[in-house]
Amino acid sequence: MKTLEINYSISPKLKYLAMVSGACLFAISAGVSIARAIAGSYSLVFYVGIIGMLVAAALVLTFWLIHAKPLVVLTHEQLQVHLPKYFDGTVNWKDVTQLTIGLSYITLNTTEDEQVKIDFESLKYTDIRAIKTKLIEVCEERSIAYSNG
Repeated sequence: MKTLEINYSISPKLKYLAMVSGACLFAISAGVSIARAIAGSYSLVFYVGIIGMLVAAALVLTFWLIHAKPLVVLTHEQLQVHLPKYFDGTVNWKDVTQLTIGLSYITLNTTEDEQVKIDFESLKYTDIRAIKTKLIEVCEERSIAYSNG
């Protein structure tokens, strides 16, 4: 079974645009600051150039280093969900005895007689439909009882 990963992140084109604009802002700000430093004029323009370099560095680092966690990762071994308002954690399929599939939620009954409800209402409908399809595949593959709720 193929892994299903749902990740709402910034598009690659927007990341590229942010990187280019950050690099241009850094180059212009550095040029202004260096020119003012060589001239010995530490006026407002020099400090604006320094601030521009810091903003450009923050912009580039934000889009280059920081990546959003995937919201849902569904494999044949486990379900990882990172929806802090609704559920944040991992469920192993070996611990699940029954799965109930609702309109925008699922309820998992575990071997410890615990009931885990995961609400996907903050996701797009097409993503919820893909999750439900993969959940049914997992249940059939691992012989887990499932029903519509």
